[in-house]
Amino acid sequence: MEEKNLEPSDKDKDPSGFQKDSKTTEKEVSPWEFAGLGMEFCLIVLGSVYLGNFLDGKFHSSPFGLLAACLLGFSYGIYYIIYRTTLKK
Repeated sequence: MEEKNLEPSDKDKDPSGFQKDSKTTEKEVSPWEFAGLGMEFCLIVLGSVYLGNFLDGKFHSSPFGLLAACLLGFSYGIYYIIYRTTLKK
């Protein structure tokens, strides 16, 4: 029975002696994923506007509830976009 050579060939090694990573291909991103992110951002901001308006009506604190909810919704929307676009797939 013949022994197999388990060491990588010379073309797979770099000068430092480490083996190159042969699977460095990145997944292509569909434009529909970015469109979905835009819709999710829009829904987050609109939901926070609705919530702020509701809280202003309930506690008679116009415009502070709306402003606070808009600020929080926009901040979370930006965080969500950054989080989703930097995920390793």
